Order: sequence, then C-alpha cells, then structure tokens
Amino acid sequence: MSPLQTDLSIYQKFNFEKPPIGIKFLFRKPEGIERLNKNMPLCEMLKEAQERGAPFYMDKDNEDCFGKLPLGMELPIENILPYTESGEVGPKFECFRDARANRRIYEHIPRLGKGTVNYVAFSPLDKLTFEPDLMILNATVSQAEIVLRAMSYATGEIWSPKGTHVLSCAWLYVYPFKSGKVNYTITGLAFGSKARKIFQEGWMLISIPWDWIPTITNTLKEMDWVPGPFSDTKEQFLARFNRIAEEVANESQNP
Repeated sequence: MSPLQTDLSIYQKFNFEKPPIGIKFLFRKPEGIERLNKNMPLCEMLKEAQERGAPFYMDKDNEDCFGKLPLGMELPIENILPYTESGEVGPKFECFRDARANRRIYEHIPRLGKGTVNYVAFSPLDKLTFEPDLMILNATVSQAEIVLRAMSYATGEIWSPKGTHVLSCAWLYVYPFKSGKVNYTITGLAFGSKARKIFQEGWMLISIPWDWIPTITNTLKEMDWVPGPFSDTKEQFLARFNRIAEEVANESQNP
C-alpha cells in the first residue's frame, strides 16, 4: 500500500463524534495490519473501525451478509446467487412487494470485478498510514454542509447522491470508488443496517473517493467554514442580499 502523503489534519477541526475512516481495496493481503477477528456485515465494519481505534482488514470469511456481492467476492452461500438476483429474497424480508421490484435493483447495484478485491483495510484517521481509496465521514448536517460546500466551492460540482434501501454498502463503498463521485446517505434509511440496529439514526455518512480527497481537503483549508450570511439575522441577510444585488447591477452597467 502507498504510504499516506496527504495532510488530512484539517478534518480534526470538525471534532467529529466518530472518527473519519480511511478504506483501501486490496488484491493482496496487507502487511502490518491485523485481520478482523469476528464476522459482521460490511456496513457494520465502518462502525467497528470507528469504535476499535486501530486499523484492521477483512476478507470474505469475515463478511456474513451480502456485502461480498458488491465487493466481487463470493456470497455466503454461492448457490444462493441466482435465487437472490431473481428477487425472491426481498418479499420475504418485507422490503419489496414482489420479486420483480426486488430484482430490478440488481441492474443498478455497483460491483467490483469478481476476484479483483480480496481484502479491505479500514483505519481511523488518527491511525491512518496508507493513502485511502475512500474516506468516510460520520457527520452532523452542519458538518456535512461544510464538506459538501467544499466539494462545490472551487469546482461547481453538483451533489448527486445515489442509493437503494437494500445493499446500501454498495453505494457507500463501491459506487464512489468506481465512479469517482462523492456519495452520501443518512443513517436509518438502509434496510439491513436499520434492522441490525448498527447506526444511530440521523447521521450523514459521506463517502469521498481518492481523487476528490485532495480537492476537498485543500478547499477546507481555504474557504470560510462559516460564511458571513450564516451569522446574519434574517433581516441582516435580506439587507446584505439587496446590497449585493445592487452592487452587481451597477458593475454590470460598467463592465
């Protein structure tokens, strides 16, 4: 794994309740990192990394849900794959009315190539020693607003979250990695993690792919986290708005 070279210390300024987690997809077993010593779904491994306080990696034998599917690993029971993708599972869990609705999502679920990822490394930010493929933030709405504004501040990039209420791990891990797009969701929306009681509801999970990490990180160092208008009263903001509108109108008349 490439050693960490990006200065990510700016994220300490947020004082996140849960630490940011760096994630790496690997073909070969990582050295110097302990293997996860228990089994859990892929979505819960994020929580494990937040609470453990030390790096670890997982392999296909650690994952006990359907996270193997988007990772390109085998399913817990390999011969269940046709049955799963036929849509027969969803109605039994009461998350889809019928199989045809369930099976449609498999046309959209992002996946890594079979056998291309054999291990996934997780590390909290303060123990991160490798350049991550993803950085996942567990944020309040106010914290998320700053991060997403930093994404758009210098680039004009639009926010375009994507997801499904099942196999949400695919959208948190695989979609940003493959697409190069920042993705986010709100805890409590995903069926499996809600049923397993993994996350407290109402947090925003923001998944930042490797190619966006430098841009967002550098912009966070540059921009004001609390713009002037956010400190205005409603009346002060309206006065500011009218003043700026007038300034722009005058400037447009004297280009």
